[in-house]
Amino acid sequence: MAIFKDSAGTATQHIYGVISPDGKIISGEGFKCHKLRYGLYLIEFDQPFVDTPAAICTIYGGEWQTFNLSVAVVDVAPWHFVCTTSSPDRPEDCGFTFIAFGNI
Repeated sequence: MAIFKDSAGTATQHIYGVISPDGKIISGEGFKCHKLRYGLYLIEFDQPFVDTPAAICTIYGGEWQTFNLSVAVVDVAPWHFVCTTSSPDRPEDCGFTFIAFGNI
């Protein structure tokens, strides 16, 4: 987690992490991860943003295990976001990286 201030004094928070397929945190801080069900993950921020942050995710793992998988952010709010990892035809557990940033 990083907090930055611009020249006007507005504070911006950047929260980033790496999540394993079983929902465990590999790296990062300032959040908790909850695996809700197969391929569905909730990232809960320790310090909420003042409005909806930008959340960006990418698949994480070996090429031969992940080349056909994708990740999508399906819900985002000041205190959390939800993402799903899937193959072309069904949810799949998969590791992913993320960054969420916005004003605090």
